[in-house]
Amino acid sequence: MPTISGLFVYPVKSLKGIELTTAQVGNAGAFLYDRHWLVVRESDGHFYTQRQLPRMALVETALPPEALLGEGWGNLGPDAALTLSAHGVEPLQVPLEPAADMPAMMKNVTCWGWSGIARDEGDEAAAWLSDFLRNPVRLVRYAGQPGAGSADADPARRPIDPKWRRWGEGYEVAFPDQYPLLLLSEDSLGALNERLDMPLPMNRFRPNIVVSGGSPFAEDKWVYLRAGDLELNLRKPCGRCKITTTNQTTAEVGQEPLRELRSFRSGTLLKWIPEPWWRNEVYLGWHTVTWSRGALTVGDTITVTATRDPSDEFYGVH
Repeated sequence: MPTISGLFVYPVKSLKGIELTTAQVGNAGAFLYDRHWLVVRESDGHFYTQRQLPRMALVETALPPEALLGEGWGNLGPDAALTLSAHGVEPLQVPLEPAADMPAMMKNVTCWGWSGIARDEGDEAAAWLSDFLRNPVRLVRYAGQPGAGSADADPARRPIDPKWRRWGEGYEVAFPDQYPLLLLSEDSLGALNERLDMPLPMNRFRPNIVVSGGSPFAEDKWVYLRAGDLELNLRKPCGRCKITTTNQTTAEVGQEPLRELRSFRSGTLLKWIPEPWWRNEVYLGWHTVTWSRGALTVGDTITVTATRDPSDEFYGVH
């Protein structure tokens, strides 16, 4: 039976992640603090990722363990902070609990098709990141409070992009590209690496949940899984982007794995064509959602409770 072999949270979108042994799911169906912060262009609030700034791969992130296993703001000490660090510069501390006497500075931001407001983390954070990334940027924090009611009516909350709601109606997210969680198989990555001259590490693909013990690409047929406290639903295959070509240690950009994935994992070859633009995408991993709060732990056994019917839309039948 497959098991959970790795868990990761990425506090700041496109910066380095944190490897966990236990990951807690919060209100929005994501791991606590995952993609909770965003780096944006100073002038207009448009988001940046490694697609535009590969040096983002060189910035380490850290959070207190009690934050990653707790319930978020309100339960942490005054010194609890997000820490950013990089070679050659002093670390930056961004308090998790904003000081009571500090008024919130809100900024209009854009992340993919969503535009709304986020909390600006101030000039010190902006200067630190701007210097290291060699671009004028601001660091902002997700300000939405998930709960009852429509996220569409709250400018601080980000619902799943309408383009993807067909596979995730009712979910909201902080700043991931599409869905709250991303699942990837070690066995599938191994099958890809057998085709490459230089094997690639898991960090190229930035998963939240890593599984092992199944055959390569077995997850393509999984729909519902049970692991730890959670039932997981694999909603949509993950189309891979340019970030996978960025070396997460050096920030150098190459051509793989996209070139090789195109030879055997394109939408056309897999016959995953529910929408026209899927034909030219290449796929590895699955966007995943959960309806419950709870935890996953490395070593948890995975039970596959439902599989994908070969006649469904991911296999080209409308």
